[in-house]
Amino acid sequence: MKRFLSAAMSAIIACASIFSCTLTAFAEDVETEDVTIDCSSAEAASNWGQSITIEQGDFNATRLTKDSKFIVTFKSEDINEKSGNKYDAELIFQSWDNTTTSAAQDGAVWAKIAPVEFDDKSATYDFESIATAYGTDDFSQVYKIMIGATDRAKITVTGIKVTNCKTKTYAEKEDSAKGTNPVIIVIAVIAGIAIAVVVIVIIMNKKSSEAFDVSTGKFVDKKDLFDEPKNGEDEKK
Repeated sequence: MKRFLSAAMSAIIACASIFSCTLTAFAEDVETEDVTIDCSSAEAASNWGQSITIEQGDFNATRLTKDSKFIVTFKSEDINEKSGNKYDAELIFQSWDNTTTSAAQDGAVWAKIAPVEFDDKSATYDFESIATAYGTDDFSQVYKIMIGATDRAKITVTGIKVTNCKTKTYAEKEDSAKGTNPVIIVIAVIAGIAIAVVVIVIIMNKKSSEAFDVSTGKFVDKKDLFDEPKNGEDEKK
């Protein structure tokens, strides 16, 4: 009995170790890469027009990590030094039928992000600024990403690099695992083992003091079972 309990406890401890390792691996083992966006379709834009639009199918914003940055290069023309804006280009995240952010108005989101670094030829946008403007870091319903011009200059986007993105393979693996949370699975296994241990202990305790009576199909006290013949003999006498 003691050996059984010891083995059961060892199994629970082993599961707890697996649980801890699973959490660590899930949190740290993210495969990342830098992504270069094709800008061959970019056009000249000014006064809040858009130079380029990136569809969700070309780049899914769910691939962004907390270390991601959009680094945009562009050609600037007709710079208006009197403009109220100090930067030439803005990043825009667009969504519709949105249910993930409080920034949505009737389901629509038009999140305009200012650069954290910029000059007349480039602009950089970080993850924190994007999540703040969009209202959440859940980008599953971002359907279009755009680079637009402010009222300071006419721009034509020449390059976009998105750094520290989840690889497509990792992102797909992560998406398919959403319905099978590893944390829940490990907790369920540990709970199952614990319940099994309790049940077996109860049964073994029961069997140590009782025996199975074939005639009645029930467990009976061993003392009563062994006393039955004596009672019968007493009745005969």
